[in-house]
Amino acid sequence: MDEEVPSITGAATRRSADTAPGTSADRALPPGSMLHGYRLLRTLGSGGFGITYLAEDPMLCRPVVIKENFPASACRRNADSPLVTLVDEDHRDAFDWALRNFLREARLLASLAHPGIAQVFSYFSANNTAYYVTEYIEGPSAANLVLDYARHGLNIPQEALFALMIRILDALDYIHDRRILHCDIKPDNILITKAGHPVLIDFGAAHELDVLSGDGYVESPGFTPPEQVSSGGKLGPWTDLYATGAALYYLLTLRCLPSSRQRELYDTVELLETNPRLRSLYHPRILASIDRAISPDPRSRFQSVGSWIEALRI
Repeated sequence: MDEEVPSITGAATRRSADTAPGTSADRALPPGSMLHGYRLLRTLGSGGFGITYLAEDPMLCRPVVIKENFPASACRRNADSPLVTLVDEDHRDAFDWALRNFLREARLLASLAHPGIAQVFSYFSANNTAYYVTEYIEGPSAANLVLDYARHGLNIPQEALFALMIRILDALDYIHDRRILHCDIKPDNILITKAGHPVLIDFGAAHELDVLSGDGYVESPGFTPPEQVSSGGKLGPWTDLYATGAALYYLLTLRCLPSSRQRELYDTVELLETNPRLRSLYHPRILASIDRAISPDPRSRFQSVGSWIEALRI
């Protein structure tokens, strides 16, 4: 724990995604393209519903991130045109639904102001689709951070782990107070700044706290709690706290939890608090709090951020 840890947060890295032929990455706008006054530098990643670019704001001389609405199954872009077009008219409803959800995400993020949440600068329409612009977080994802520690034969120090937990919980407390659930917290959706502070990204799955049903929610196996993938599951702050605990479990073990469905049938997860190696590195109260957060039964978890923080008073 007193061993010097190499600096691994200074590189200008960001979450990336492997992409196969035929995905939205094949139709990304090329570097050098001008978009609403921004110059695109490169593609950062893509998924089923969007493409993310690193861009330059020439007016303010700063890098920004631009997210493009691009539901790959419903639309396409020809190599010789920036315009997004429907695969066919049968996919119009799917594209319109994705566009509404994209704009909802942009407006939601634009309403938030917290150091643990990427700031939205603007959103706009172009190329028959929509975009929003956020600050560029210079640093690795939490997943890459812990992998770098492991490559050096090190564990994340208790002080760094504790600070990470508190700052993530503070960001969650902020959005929960505004009756918003993130609903997709995982190590890839937590970026670490050069100062070592976590920032939550990707609010595409976020929902209002008043929504009680888990029907239709996104699933990230190993991080999504049972109630989020069960018909009629009741969601609440405990839902994000499970995902946060699952992300912390990964940071400590480099293993994802089994899927929620598997855990409901037969839970084989070893308690962190009983692991001798982890007990030699971390305070048992930290480990016990993560164990409680990842309980498959929502009633056994912390019901609020405040109750988790109270359990961490060491």
